[in-house]
Amino acid sequence: MFNQGHRLIFVVQHVALIVPVRGFDDAKSRLSSALNPTQRRALAQNCARGVLTRAASCSRFVVCDNEEVAQWAMSVDATPIRVTSQGLNDSLTESISLISNHSPIDLFLVSHADLPLSEPLDQIIESLQTGDHESSIIICPDRHHDGTNVLGIPASLIGGWKFQYGQGSFAQHLQQAKDTGLPIRVIEDPRLGLDLDTADDLRHLDLIDILPTLIPDWINP
Repeated sequence: MFNQGHRLIFVVQHVALIVPVRGFDDAKSRLSSALNPTQRRALAQNCARGVLTRAASCSRFVVCDNEEVAQWAMSVDATPIRVTSQGLNDSLTESISLISNHSPIDLFLVSHADLPLSEPLDQIIESLQTGDHESSIIICPDRHHDGTNVLGIPASLIGGWKFQYGQGSFAQHLQQAKDTGLPIRVIEDPRLGLDLDTADDLRHLDLIDILPTLIPDWINP
């Protein structure tokens, strides 16, 4: 935002929401002790759909390596980005140039697909669209302060950014962010911090009402 005479001019940022999605047939394998394959498949699709259909205005991309997910992405009005790299970090790195070719982007906002309570993404995206803000790095840790559930990287840094998903990614991304010298916004939101990796996650109190809408034939233990 800046003054032009007596008018206030807001700078609009073009935000790209980027959601990596694995094949649905082998999704959420760590939940196999609690859910059958049909339930895990539905859970993966429903959580990813919730992340990608947020109300905030932005470009939406699904990073994937198979045709089924690519077709599904288009069904939720997202652009599929097909990659050949193996592993999350290499896949995201490969996807950046492909996403950049679609349109000018000011901030790349990477979100995990398995966030059942993704509503706060709207506030984050909307806060980036307009307003008096300077370029900053956004990091939303998981509830254990181990993983990185949402990561926002300005376009000025994205070419040299090293994705470090995996164990301890929050600490690694935070240190990398500090090394850039740019401002950092660490957003500790209990909803964005909740992802679904283990059977214990399914027992979280905030999910009691929503799980039956995400998982077919769900019976709360």
